[in-house]
Amino acid sequence: MRIIGRLPDPRMQITVFENDGRYPVQFELGGITQIYRFRKGERLSNMGHLRAYVNEDFRSAVLRQFTEMQRIQTEVLHRITPPEDPNTDLPQII
Repeated sequence: MRIIGRLPDPRMQITVFENDGRYPVQFELGGITQIYRFRKGERLSNMGHLRAYVNEDFRSAVLRQFTEMQRIQTEVLHRITPPEDPNTDLPQII
């Protein structure tokens, strides 16, 4: 798999790869990644075609999915993080 380019977007990083007759498009935001794979074909054979596929509507949907993924990640982290016990603090010395 090799990187063939990046699509500019101020909200997230978008990297386009080429691999075995496919174009994996990777979206990264805040440590979370989404990858969508598109098959090469007549209507999709270059970066220009990919730019048309990954339009603003598609990007907005990806951002909505990131919001949900971040919500789930936060929920899990709160669940596995033990609550702070106030009795474990060192006594205050005056």
